[in-house]
Amino acid sequence: MKSPPDAVYADVRDTDPDTLDAEQLDAYLRRVAELRAFCDARQVRATRAQRRLADEGQAADPRCSLSKQGRQSSKDAMAAAEREEVCTAMPGFEDALAAGEVSAGHVDAIAGATRNLDEAETAEFAAEAESLLTDATRQGVDAFAKNCRDMAKGIRARHNSRADVDEMEQQKAQSKITRWVDKQTGMHKTLIECDPVTDRMFWSAIQRARGTLRHRNQQTDAKTSWDRLTVDALVEAVSSTGAKARTGMVVHIDLSTLTSGRHDTTLCETDSGVALPVDTVRRMACDADIIPVVLDGAGVVLDEGRARRLATHEQRLALEAMQATCSHPDCTVSIDDCRIHHLTPWRLGGRTDLADLAPVCESHHHLVHEGGWSLTMTSDRVATWTRPDGVVLDRPPQRPEAGRRLTVRCTTPGRPGGLDARAA
Repeated sequence: MKSPPDAVYADVRDTDPDTLDAEQLDAYLRRVAELRAFCDARQVRATRAQRRLADEGQAADPRCSLSKQGRQSSKDAMAAAEREEVCTAMPGFEDALAAGEVSAGHVDAIAGATRNLDEAETAEFAAEAESLLTDATRQGVDAFAKNCRDMAKGIRARHNSRADVDEMEQQKAQSKITRWVDKQTGMHKTLIECDPVTDRMFWSAIQRARGTLRHRNQQTDAKTSWDRLTVDALVEAVSSTGAKARTGMVVHIDLSTLTSGRHDTTLCETDSGVALPVDTVRRMACDADIIPVVLDGAGVVLDEGRARRLATHEQRLALEAMQATCSHPDCTVSIDDCRIHHLTPWRLGGRTDLADLAPVCESHHHLVHEGGWSLTMTSDRVATWTRPDGVVLDRPPQRPEAGRRLTVRCTTPGRPGGLDARAA
């Protein structure tokens, strides 16, 4: 920790956040994070001591104490217990946590990535502790969690070439839909649990229907919230039947993996960044459209000028190849839930060309249009956000390697269980 814990605690305790400006609030939140990390490190030590006493028959299971005495939910108590196991296997992370250099979220990311590894695979993962710690001190929790998942998948693949496929088959077998009614609000709720391939097929159909509905609303000047539009798109997608009802998905994969199989730097994921089994994708690619990223192999126009106001389906595919989330540097909202924003406003002559389009989530879209923020983007996709007070935030390209990958676009007739790829 950069400052002694007592000094950090006193600073947090004696500072009134309501009196701070934006820069001071940032500093204050960093101090809060330091103090929280120190407390989390102490909890790790307490959990370890509790586990030792439990093994000797002198105390309850650590999860019970974390839940009762620590006033945590059973889910949080389980996470805290796993956190202690990670710190025991990788003591450098415990030291970094106590020093405020990483957060509990970084440690939890390791726990989540290694949960399904066997003993030998876990040992191989732990052997990378030093490089993982370096990454954790430089990356946010979300980026670090993805790196951990990718590393774990690579290790599993080296130990068992069918590991990813077996996991996919297990996810397919466990897929289900649960429906219930919230007794307080009367709202009907539907929870869908499915494998990544089915999920992408499902959401691709919703995205396509949502684009159609948005275009229809533009023609009639109808005002519909983004959430309501998504619900309407779901109804539209599941109501579509017949030969024209097709679902699809987009996979990003590097050429070497597609042709020769997994290697140390394999890229094989959905357009939203979810890793997929290489063997499954290679099978699906046999009959799919394979398009060099950004350069549309089918000759579809990616620059529409003033001919269309809304981005086309092909333009969204190209944008998805270059970034997986909202363009704001601090936002992790998936591109699935983003609007495609004109960098030069349409009313001021903006063009529906790829270089003038960027995915922006609903809340940041409002900041640009009603909050006084501005958004610009360079030709190499560096997004620059400027706050009304002049503070500048930059976001580098999310997928700088896009030019070296391929897009595999698969579509299937809309029938249950249909996963064999067909030409689009």
